[in-house]
Amino acid sequence: MYGNKIAAAVKVGGKVLREFKDTVYIPFGSEYSILIKNLETKRACVNIYLDGECVTEGGLVLNPGQETDLERFIKNGNLREGNRFKFIERTAGVEQHRGIKLEDGLIRIEHQFEQQRPIQHIAPSPFYAYPAGNFTGNIQGSLQGSPLRGLDVSYSTNAISGSVTSASATSATVSMQSMNLNDAGITVPGSKSEQKFQTVYMGAMEAEKHSMVIKLLGETADNKPVLAPVTVKAKPKCITCNHQNKATAKFCNKCGTALEIFA
Repeated sequence: MYGNKIAAAVKVGGKVLREFKDTVYIPFGSEYSILIKNLETKRACVNIYLDGECVTEGGLVLNPGQETDLERFIKNGNLREGNRFKFIERTAGVEQHRGIKLEDGLIRIEHQFEQQRPIQHIAPSPFYAYPAGNFTGNIQGSLQGSPLRGLDVSYSTNAISGSVTSASATSATVSMQSMNLNDAGITVPGSKSEQKFQTVYMGAMEAEKHSMVIKLLGETADNKPVLAPVTVKAKPKCITCNHQNKATAKFCNKCGTALEIFA
């Protein structure tokens, strides 16, 4: 998925999954990661929400052209380890204990870009002269109006542990009658990940925020469970003539039969 100079994709087993408009089909019980790439010439601060909960404290700082494969929750400022993302079925038992949230099954990605820093030309002062030799001392001054203000905020290079915040959507409880059966999937803590991050500094952000949404489904439209993730390299075979088609084909280009994506 692409929007406003940010590209995003869901990966399982190291492979990028195919998107059907804004939907990705993934088997229940799968651990997944989220691939993010900054295609802008400015640094970006990206916040990721799973089921309405922010899983990147402060956000992700991506340099121009940089990409990161986020595989775990970042909580309590722990930049050394955490739990991987795991997609499971929202069963009746889960609903009874946890409840149902409006954003269940959704990956919401919000991002802002850093303001461009103007180039400042500082002319040498004619009023001071320094003696030859090594200069040792303290230089103190003020940067009033400087674009460097705000650098006391800490971030991480791939994941941020800073104070930039984005407004999360208000969680809401809805009845099962108002939701499709295909929406019965949530992201929970999975196995241990030792993906590490470090903090960096960032300047003032642009006021405009951008967002995109990816929907995770564990069942097909006819309520059949997804048995295997569909990667971008998957080439479906026709159930009528066994012809192998292109990954983007919807119908067999040999006999015209509709292609079955899931068994």
